[in-house]
Amino acid sequence: MKTIPASRSTLIASAVMTSLLLTTDVTALESKPHKIGATEVDAQITSSLGYGNNVFRGSSDETSTGIFSIQPIVQAIRETNEQRIAFGYEGNGVVFFDSRDDNYLSSKLSGDYLRKLNDISEFGIGLSFEDGSTVRGTDITEGSNGSVKGATDFTRKDLSLSYGIGSYKVGPSLELSYNFTDLGFDNFELINQGRDYKLDNLSARLGYQYSVATKVFVDLGYSDYKYDSVTRRLGVSLDNTEQSFLIGVHWRLSRLTSGEVSVGKVDKEFDSFEDPESFTSWNAQLEWTPTPRDKVTLESFSRPFEQAGTGLFQDVDQVSIEWVRELSKKVSASGGLTIGSVDFGSVQRDDDYESFRFGILYRSGRYSEWALDFEREDKNSNLPQFDYGVNTLYLSYSLSL
Repeated sequence: MKTIPASRSTLIASAVMTSLLLTTDVTALESKPHKIGATEVDAQITSSLGYGNNVFRGSSDETSTGIFSIQPIVQAIRETNEQRIAFGYEGNGVVFFDSRDDNYLSSKLSGDYLRKLNDISEFGIGLSFEDGSTVRGTDITEGSNGSVKGATDFTRKDLSLSYGIGSYKVGPSLELSYNFTDLGFDNFELINQGRDYKLDNLSARLGYQYSVATKVFVDLGYSDYKYDSVTRRLGVSLDNTEQSFLIGVHWRLSRLTSGEVSVGKVDKEFDSFEDPESFTSWNAQLEWTPTPRDKVTLESFSRPFEQAGTGLFQDVDQVSIEWVRELSKKVSASGGLTIGSVDFGSVQRDDDYESFRFGILYRSGRYSEWALDFEREDKNSNLPQFDYGVNTLYLSYSLSL
């Protein structure tokens, strides 16, 4: 049985337009495990060298620069038939050759414990701490990168609890989860004032396994956002609650296709306003393997996010498609397209954005690979200070240690 992850509503708004510039797809890289008693440890490091024009997404003030990043990942897992304990570390260090004020380091520590109570039920607990950064020109500094210098620094703490009961066979199932998030911003006090919050999120999935290949479900969610203070820009509290109700189906018809689709409503109510906002929400994921060498992934969603400097919230619609083609045992090609729109609801701002990525991956050894990637990003807004176009090209090397 699969436990459900923390609700996606806990994501901070900057996740909507996070650039691929400083990340690489290293999921295909085989890990080199190291045994320490009953614990298995694996480590991986990725270094990237790239170049981008307008890397801070300015509408008129554009910066072109070379970029170097290094990303270590370490994971330790101890697993038996009854339980699984995992600890992990992820780091990211970034250097901008022509804008040293924007260099940053980020780190994330996490731990998870999963306990199988019996053949049909399990309990999980997770903890994480992130000392992170978002690149200038994204999140709260979007559209103002000529007046600020440096990345936006934040700290985030998460606690998650989960419980699931049910089997893969025909019959009912229940998955419950609770997530607590404490998000705080560490710099740019003038523009980040009032954005620190604590979040309590409860979610439940009531499912029925109709057959081995098909499962129907109902997702229920409740989120309570408590901000530390009144925002200076709006003069009001951003405290709000979200309630969601979605109905969906999960399927795996054959080895070639699987997916999940759900649709429903999300109601968002602010403490400072009488009228709640209501959104039609959906989530869709489809994985298709038309040939043994090809894999196509389609994802789409519509849901509200917390505000990031403009208005009270963001209503986001997004569709993305990714294709991976194995050209040989050592070489693969991939391409992706993302199209989306953001309605800021309470203010006169509407954004449309799109990004295109194409890459070549070469597996130089069992535990190493090279990747060459190109990405193009564009945003069009009815407010000209948020328009931008970005081109980035980077070469990456990943190694399992």
